[in-house]
Amino acid sequence: MVAAGRRKKRKDEIQVTIGPFRDLEDYKACEDIQREVWRMNDIDIVPVPLLVEAGRSGGVLLGAASSLGDLVGFVFSMAGQLDGRPTQHSFMVAVRAAYRNFDVGYKLKAAQRKEALKRGVHLITSCFDPMQPGDAYFALGKLGQRAVAYEENFHGETTRLPDRGLPTDRVLTRWDLKDADTVRRLDQGPPRRELRRELKSGVFINRLEETAPGLLTSSPVELNCNADRFLFEIPYNLQEIKNRDLGVALEWQGRMRQVFRHYFGKSYAVVDFWVCEADGHLRAFYVLERQKD
Repeated sequence: MVAAGRRKKRKDEIQVTIGPFRDLEDYKACEDIQREVWRMNDIDIVPVPLLVEAGRSGGVLLGAASSLGDLVGFVFSMAGQLDGRPTQHSFMVAVRAAYRNFDVGYKLKAAQRKEALKRGVHLITSCFDPMQPGDAYFALGKLGQRAVAYEENFHGETTRLPDRGLPTDRVLTRWDLKDADTVRRLDQGPPRRELRRELKSGVFINRLEETAPGLLTSSPVELNCNADRFLFEIPYNLQEIKNRDLGVALEWQGRMRQVFRHYFGKSYAVVDFWVCEADGHLRAFYVLERQKD
């Protein structure tokens, strides 16, 4: 039995207020949150002066304040342009450990979208590490972003904990803020799917192979798939695999480079990320779809 004073909180019991940074203390707290979330050295921290200047130059800086008034999360994007269109490039969204899994990051992104639309901006660009399934699900599955480009070692060497030991490969995404699917996901959450049924009829370009308990590699991938939609399966425990065997993690990164660069060049996009439970463990899939002319 859980003691009354330590009862697990429900999502609707976590109260945060989303709004612009209130003062310099919020900017300083932003530095602390970066250290906590990514466990990186100060050389990789985005400092207060740069955050201030970015905000005054058209960027969006929004914080999540707890009921006690403390900043517990933030989202930061910079003003940009893509193909002649004004954009916001979302560089960071971070939430303190105690407030994760309560949709604080989701609320921050929804507020970022609202602020961008208020400024007449209909597109937010971003990137995520494809070796982080949780980040992939957040960007693609929850928010409805789409990925059409892959960059190897995009940020060079960093001290961020998730980057250590691997090149900083990134999937580049576009978030169409007025797209019907984006609006639907924000209003109703990710689409409800019968994933077990869909997986039975789905097209796969690879299969996972277990070489040791919890250590999964991939079969050779199919690079001649012509289906309108297909699935690329990855281990959901990729971070654990990296910690156990860096060589296997490097193999997975190489496989992702191969798949994404090849199929992006054939006019496919990554349009979703599925997670389902099977036989007591989680399975994860990138969903690639042929783009219409």
